[in-house]
Amino acid sequence: MRALVVGCGAWGTSLAKVIAERNEKVYIACHSEGIIQDINKNRVNSFYGLVNPKLPAGIEAIGFDKIQRVIPEVTVIFVVVSSNFYGSTMKMLKPMITSNHIIVSATKGMEESGLSMLDIDRQIFAEEQLSRQFCVLSGPNLAKEIYAGLPAATVISSHSSSAATTVQKMISNDIFRAYVSNDVIGVMYGGILKNVIALAAGIVDAMDLGTNAKSALMVRGIAEMRRYCVHVGGEEDTVFGLSGFGDLITTCTGPKSRNYSVGYALGKGEKIADILVKMVDVAEGVKSSKVIHFLALKDRIPMPITSAIYKVIYEGASIKDTISSLMNRELKKED
Repeated sequence: MRALVVGCGAWGTSLAKVIAERNEKVYIACHSEGIIQDINKNRVNSFYGLVNPKLPAGIEAIGFDKIQRVIPEVTVIFVVVSSNFYGSTMKMLKPMITSNHIIVSATKGMEESGLSMLDIDRQIFAEEQLSRQFCVLSGPNLAKEIYAGLPAATVISSHSSSAATTVQKMISNDIFRAYVSNDVIGVMYGGILKNVIALAAGIVDAMDLGTNAKSALMVRGIAEMRRYCVHVGGEEDTVFGLSGFGDLITTCTGPKSRNYSVGYALGKGEKIADILVKMVDVAEGVKSSKVIHFLALKDRIPMPITSAIYKVIYEGASIKDTISSLMNRELKKED
């Protein structure tokens, strides 16, 4: 089978590499002519630090203006753009997509408007088409580790078992194992919510608050993720799987995570505007913390860690005072 990966950031490039190791041809669509040349001539994506090993020969980088030419050749289309460009990308793809295509959303974020990627898909595509052709890919997948060939697992979720198993077979190999699920909402929101908790994990480590604090943060973080996912229609079991707790563990444990790195810099006293200016990749948790904070307030879902991160980033709250307020909340039963 042939595939198209739309988006050539670190995750899109790494995913294209995984797919190309089992399939004859993978197109990767890029906005940047420099990255297109780097991939096609040098077999690397040096802009994102992906230089070792070389990319397989089966990967061909193309401009967005060439998508219409190659899309009839492919079976599966992976959309791996930042949440800011997800809607415009899907609108661009819509007239090119036929009933023979499977579309995989691999974007972990939300729009400022409060829309998830699934909400955006529902605005653009018919429900019957979504049920039959669309999948969500999410899991503990640090792009640079996957690019380097280190073992990893992920989840492919779809209302169509046929679509999910097709993608599962396309991307699975000796070092990358895909599982399938029919809980599209739970898998998608796990990838959104864990990024917010990872910001807090970076702060905890930067301030040397210790292992006990980090453990408590992650466990109470998964409690927030469970509350929110179940409220919006996800399954509780999914939250404790790869796309929930698995992704949370990965994202909270080190500097390879963009969101953790942002939190770490905040914990060291840097300003959020200065942090983001220096970043090549997008830390989706920054925007998601704002969106989830207000949605949780509206629906009266207790999300104290998420709200604390929102106040630190968007209201300039003191980190020490915020931690103190979390520790001095009303005592309660663990839930």
